[in-house]
Amino acid sequence: MQNDPVRQKIRDLLWERGLNMRAASLAIGRNVSYMHGFLGRGIPKVLSYRDAEKLAGVLGCKVEDLRHAQRPPTRKGRGRKPRSHQAPKGSRAPLAGIPEVEVEASAGSGALADEHVAEKARWFLPEGMIRYEGGANPGAIYVLRVRGESMEPDLSEGDRLIIDTSKRTPDTGEMFVLWDGNGLVVKRVERAGAEDHALQLKSANPDYADYTVPAMDVHIVGKVLWSVRKV
Repeated sequence: MQNDPVRQKIRDLLWERGLNMRAASLAIGRNVSYMHGFLGRGIPKVLSYRDAEKLAGVLGCKVEDLRHAQRPPTRKGRGRKPRSHQAPKGSRAPLAGIPEVEVEASAGSGALADEHVAEKARWFLPEGMIRYEGGANPGAIYVLRVRGESMEPDLSEGDRLIIDTSKRTPDTGEMFVLWDGNGLVVKRVERAGAEDHALQLKSANPDYADYTVPAMDVHIVGKVLWSVRKV
């Protein structure tokens, strides 16, 4: 990304210390391409506090030097392909074609950017159900697969989540898919503190501790409308 003083400072410090992006990525506990994605492609847009703190230690600078005062602007001209909402032959009610997507583990805050998702299947759901029961626009709906067991017994590995990506302001106790600074997770979200500078992320499984993260490090992907599981 051009004209980004934080990224340029990181490049300069890497050069001064004789480090490459691969070595820096591994030093902060990330995959080998993490710094290349951050410096070259703007993914994620900003470093999480934990990544910035670790990287500051590697580069010998202050963590504040690696924090953006404002998020860099998003790239333009990468619109998603139009979706087909044509119902299969023989269906009587209007159906909306909803993509089930798989998101790359290294997607960062751009979790549903085109370059980080692969469509695995297409679900045809009643358009009326989405609009009137879910209060959503079919064009903002995705299906994601549950990974892990932190939300047991509410959600299990392999369950599908139908999420509304237009809803990104969490209310207390609602379930959201979000990027928590380390990975893509599904949690119940509550505001932490009177000034709402942090979010408390809650698991259903008692073996997984709740945790609090700075709100600026969280990227809300969407609100969970429904879940689908095998009986």
